[in-house]
Amino acid sequence: MDNGNQTSKTGTLILIGGAEDKLQEKFILRTVYQFCGGSRARITILPSASISDESASEYKEIFTDFGVEKVEVVPLFNRKDANEPNLVKELESSTGIFLAGGDQSKMVKILQGTKAYHAILNCYQKNGGVIAGTSAGAAAVSNPMIASGPKGSIPRSGMAKIASGLGLSHYLLVDQHFHQRDRMGRLISGVLSYPHMLGIGIDEDTAAVVSSQDQLSVIGRGTVTIIDACQAQCLNPSTTPQGSPLAFSELIIHMLIAGDLFDLNRRTVISKEKSHENFRKSSLSRS
Repeated sequence: MDNGNQTSKTGTLILIGGAEDKLQEKFILRTVYQFCGGSRARITILPSASISDESASEYKEIFTDFGVEKVEVVPLFNRKDANEPNLVKELESSTGIFLAGGDQSKMVKILQGTKAYHAILNCYQKNGGVIAGTSAGAAAVSNPMIASGPKGSIPRSGMAKIASGLGLSHYLLVDQHFHQRDRMGRLISGVLSYPHMLGIGIDEDTAAVVSSQDQLSVIGRGTVTIIDACQAQCLNPSTTPQGSPLAFSELIIHMLIAGDLFDLNRRTVISKEKSHENFRKSSLSRS
């Protein structure tokens, strides 16, 4: 599946649903560390979605404790800084870039079209780097992206507020804190408006790991919900009165747990045994 400007060196996306464990096993963050290169990793943390670098400092401490060779916080909070040569060089030399949480629209407004933005694209698309995002950082990777929207299990017209995202993927529409914040309705609303995209709803302390081979692995304690509307029958959502329920049929929903693997090209679940083996090989090749 084409993710836009893809090359043979395209890297890995690690999309975290937020509220990942930072105190005990830290399994998801340890997985980020492994995929970025383990002790040889060079990780840059971007807190641009937030209003300060406080949370980024916590992530820096965690990755440092894991034994990362180099981990830096780049406090990009305005577009002027996003064109600063030294910051751009830091991003380009990274094996992994970690997008912290906050407000995905804020992050995109700061980065989009800047030299820092193109450095992130190059890290992922040309250098085979890892882009990991938690909460808003996960939602921002796609283009378009879900910027906001109310909670609720029933999809309604206009429920998903769609905006331009970072464009690391053009076929995944990501929502975070998924079941904890009751966001099924808005994700369905989003994919019914963009049926070529797959809706990816990620629970807290859970992550979807998307490889360069367009395979999605699930890690963590919760679920990843995949919504496929490519065959769905639905009236055009734009003609439905704002806030009214959307009628649809033939929508496909997959609910995956840790160890499951999903083929994003074929839009099908891969067998459990193959899931474990492929994920093991992928993570070993990064460490």
